[in-house]
Amino acid sequence: MTRPVRPYVLLFLALSLVYHANLRPVDSSDALPASLVPFAILLDHTVTLDRFVPWLRGHVWYTPSVIHQAHGHFFSSYPIGGPLLVSPLYLPLAFIGLGHWDPGSLVMFARIAGKFAAATIAALSAVLLLALLKRITSVSWAWRLTLVYALATETWSISSQALWQHGPGEFAIIGSFYCLERWSQDHARNRWLWLSGSCAAAAFVIRPANIVLLAALAAALLAARTKFTQYIRLLTVPLAGAMLLAGYNWHAFHRLSGGYGVDVLNGPVIPDLAGLFLSPGRGLLIYTPVVVFALCAFLPGASATRGRHHSLLVAAVVFTVLDAIVITPSISSRSVVWWGGYCWGPRLLTELVPPLMVLMALGVSVMNGAWPRRAFAALAVYSVLIQALGVFFYPNGHWDATPQSVDRAPARLWDWRDNPIARTAHGGFYWEPYAIVGAALRGGLPVAERRMRELNADPYEGAEPLP
Repeated sequence: MTRPVRPYVLLFLALSLVYHANLRPVDSSDALPASLVPFAILLDHTVTLDRFVPWLRGHVWYTPSVIHQAHGHFFSSYPIGGPLLVSPLYLPLAFIGLGHWDPGSLVMFARIAGKFAAATIAALSAVLLLALLKRITSVSWAWRLTLVYALATETWSISSQALWQHGPGEFAIIGSFYCLERWSQDHARNRWLWLSGSCAAAAFVIRPANIVLLAALAAALLAARTKFTQYIRLLTVPLAGAMLLAGYNWHAFHRLSGGYGVDVLNGPVIPDLAGLFLSPGRGLLIYTPVVVFALCAFLPGASATRGRHHSLLVAAVVFTVLDAIVITPSISSRSVVWWGGYCWGPRLLTELVPPLMVLMALGVSVMNGAWPRRAFAALAVYSVLIQALGVFFYPNGHWDATPQSVDRAPARLWDWRDNPIARTAHGGFYWEPYAIVGAALRGGLPVAERRMRELNADPYEGAEPLP
């Protein structure tokens, strides 16, 4: 292993170990289709979930919105860009005869494999972010901010724990920013602009809300006063991706928006934004307060760094502002709630983490004083502990469901006395996965499955049956 590559490999391995330390994926039916799509591709060479639905109907309960029926087939109700991106990670499984497994065993195995894929993508995104931050700030600060990204944000508690859209989305966004930064240092190197646009296309296909990344990149090109031909290079691949996505959505859902129903300005924006950033139930500044240092990028002491990385600054700012607005259900979708359903922290703002890390890197020159460094360290440690609660304690305390479902009583998200952080900490460590793994080691998978039922660990209990 060459010396320049070794730190990146060690970072990837260390983060993979940390991400798997809780021995379980996040319990969420929303991640079910994404965990099954790679197996459908591997075994049936299709993105439909026909192989699994008969078993799911008879054995497991799910919300009916996660799998959609059309043309006699069953499709994921969520975008399939993320599962398509991680499918190559499943190729080694083609050699273990999965085609002969019964659907129930495949579903159980898919949840485990999905966690491995999610952790791999999250760790790779941290590696790529480190490469980007080293181009902006010192090596020591690049490492600090990368560890903040990996362990003090939703990257740990959300992206690395299940195959939601957020982890692959973060990876694509960081890739786009990295390529933009390479291009901004030499505008004649057009291949970096092509690659930046390609990553933006992937981000959009993975999660439709990431379409704001294209606006952010276009704003960066406008600030750089580049030629019109550069816009064509940037947008060619995204336009092709948009057409493919639209064709798939029309085929599977008979509407261009896919599984999401879209409303425009169907309510007030400000309350949703306040909840996303400040509420004790889901507020970004409550769960990850260290990101407040992103404001340092706009202080006078950071002017020199801003000048050297102006295109990246513009892209990060525009993406942060637009994504925070678009993700609110008042603008985006009638089916989305700003608190993200049953989850830990501000799940829907996970894609904001990469641009916020970029802004923090741009403001490092302001953070080098003694007091700013101490404040940064204190908030970083606090943020890590909050994420660790989500990884090792949640869902104990069952704040989302009791005394009333947060989806039916969203006012609970503003209850400072009874909040998810305090309730989950009081609920204690989530030991069940270790008991299940111990049972598997002693008696094999059948014993582990019985142990899972004894511990009432079925995360989908109480949901509505699949239609």
